[in-house]
Amino acid sequence: MIEVSLFQLFVIFIIILYIINRPRLGKNEPPLVPYTIPILGHTYDYLFNTKTFIKKCKEQYGECFSIYIFGDVVTILSRDSLTEVFRNNNDFDMELAAKETLPLERLLPYSGNNVPFHVKATRDQISGKLDINIDIAQKYLLKGIDKLIGDCNEPKVVYNAWNMVNFLIALPIANILVGEEAASHEDLVKSLGDLAFDVGPLLVIPPILFFIHKKLHEIVITLPLKFGWNPVSRHRNVVMNRLRPVVEKRLKERKELGNYYKPYNDLWEYYMNLPNFDNTNPNNLHFHVDNLLAITFASISTTSRAAVDALYDLAGRPELLNELYEEALIIDKECNGLVTVPEIQKMVKLDSFVKESLRHGDSIRRKIMLYSIDMLKAKEYFGDDAEEFKPFRFLNRNSPATKVDRSYIVFGGGKHACPGRFFAVSETKLFLHKIIMKYKVSTESGKIEDKVFVGPFTSPSEGGLVFENRK
Repeated sequence: MIEVSLFQLFVIFIIILYIINRPRLGKNEPPLVPYTIPILGHTYDYLFNTKTFIKKCKEQYGECFSIYIFGDVVTILSRDSLTEVFRNNNDFDMELAAKETLPLERLLPYSGNNVPFHVKATRDQISGKLDINIDIAQKYLLKGIDKLIGDCNEPKVVYNAWNMVNFLIALPIANILVGEEAASHEDLVKSLGDLAFDVGPLLVIPPILFFIHKKLHEIVITLPLKFGWNPVSRHRNVVMNRLRPVVEKRLKERKELGNYYKPYNDLWEYYMNLPNFDNTNPNNLHFHVDNLLAITFASISTTSRAAVDALYDLAGRPELLNELYEEALIIDKECNGLVTVPEIQKMVKLDSFVKESLRHGDSIRRKIMLYSIDMLKAKEYFGDDAEEFKPFRFLNRNSPATKVDRSYIVFGGGKHACPGRFFAVSETKLFLHKIIMKYKVSTESGKIEDKVFVGPFTSPSEGGLVFENRK
């Protein structure tokens, strides 16, 4: 009788795994970067040295190449290849690619795959009502700043500023999404703000189980859902509880006032006007709340991330803060402190700074991997100093932060361009304007704080930001 040790079984398993998962490339596919460790391939360099590793591969193998990570061949697209991706949007589906690592439709089961609806709602109700929404944003940004930062006669240090900024950004967005009555409840604002923070970690879990089978990663990360755990459930319940009385109140007003009913200026009113809205059907209400949460997931954390990155970029450059304060002071005097869309459009220096901050975001999107840094730092588009942070790079170039083109793909491009970017950039500028007018901001270290790389993703610095009243 032949005895087989555990070690021998492990070796046999590894050999079988290698045979099953070894790279197989067709004749016309991009070149595969050589690697020395079977099965693991390039996984270690990808996780722990992403930026340098991808840049080196690009220099050696050109615009389009493949690497072997997590048991799978992943194609890297850079510069000209990225342009083709956004031009030929039918050949590449970002939403489908994202589902492999974060099956959002499993977390929001009532909503389903409703992307065209979300795009239209965002375009029409968020960016399309910019004048109204900026007034709301200004009101609640000021309230949030007074509450969370407040009076700083003595310097106040804030650590992990993303959490604070996320609530500041969530407060006005909550009012725009569900209206003032529902958003007056702090638990609702907190739930909308925390949603992406609670779901986001699923995005950065390394898909180690891809080594065995792609589907296994999705099965494991969604396994808790089968037993009733869902990071969205708590937030859905909070939103449902706060919106039910709002719905009842508005339906009553419509019945009593008839043609004299004055619609509310929020996204929830838009949902209530849809032909399929049915307050008597619990599943229908769940459907619309999940639609709301889907837009929340895509809006608050991305806008707050842009805002906190810009805040750190500003705080580490005292000379820049002074120059932007001069611009802000002139504009603030012209409008007596009540900023509208035309005033935001006059903030040309601030706009250039925000665009430069977005350009230096430095995350690399994965699967098919978009090496966006290569495009955003290309010398042929941005000059020999493309790697440097130049806050006024885009002044007098007819290139606002919302404009997408082949060299600036922060918001995607073509069909994939973010429909909410006009509001997101405007709110970011408004937030920075109010901060600049009220405080002197610096880093506690006195240095420019670098972002933190987590594999191919970046996270804002957790270093202290110092706020001090302007005298």
